[in-house]
Amino acid sequence: MPFYYYLIAAAASLVAGIINAIAGNGSSITLAVLMQLIGLPAREANATIRIGVLSGTLGALPAFYRKGHIRPKRDALLIVCMTAGAIIGIFTALNIDNALFKEIFKYLFIVMLLLALVDTKSWLKKTDEQKRLPVYLIVPLFLLLGFYGGFVQMGIGVFFLFVTVLGARYNVIDAAGLKALCIFLYTPAAILIFALNGLIHWDFALVMAAGEMFGGMIGAKIATEKPNAAVFAHRLLIVVLIAAILNAFLNPAA
Repeated sequence: MPFYYYLIAAAASLVAGIINAIAGNGSSITLAVLMQLIGLPAREANATIRIGVLSGTLGALPAFYRKGHIRPKRDALLIVCMTAGAIIGIFTALNIDNALFKEIFKYLFIVMLLLALVDTKSWLKKTDEQKRLPVYLIVPLFLLLGFYGGFVQMGIGVFFLFVTVLGARYNVIDAAGLKALCIFLYTPAAILIFALNGLIHWDFALVMAAGEMFGGMIGAKIATEKPNAAVFAHRLLIVVLIAAILNAFLNPAA
């Protein structure tokens, strides 16, 4: 591979890490580089990005934890359900191409964009400890979120924020911290399973891991220290959704 391919991959992963830490869907950038520029098949690209996803969340977690945006005891059930769903999704990804899955979910991006534009106040509120989702909703919702994250990964951050902010009444920054923790917990299993099946291209995976770790650190710093971080995260989410919609409909191979 030409050397500049690795430079492009590193730059793309840095940007993806920043976006993932604050909002989500940064994986659409790294997948596009691996599939369109480098020419990896969809399953191998989906596997290769997981190294960067892990390092990106590792870079983001300390800042979220220090600022009190991560509370594992409070969110234990959500974390367990999402991790269990992800394991199922990872094994499913070994046998089924993710093109059909993405074809279905690209229409959800439109719905989410409308919700983000209409229900602005919900994104700017503080976490409401009194309004918790009942167990009968937590279990299926976070199993499905985990399944999607294990299966495709791209877009899981956006879906997660919508469920936790609009459904579970989390502040968007608290939701971003919890998202980082959940993804960090299930991604090692994805890496192990995909690696054992020979799907990871380690040269690009390690280059992107470095970029996403620094990106995650930068993104988490912005999210936790910027005075109007919730407003910034909400606006970035809208930009990410618009980009995802355009990419999904104008470039269906991505």
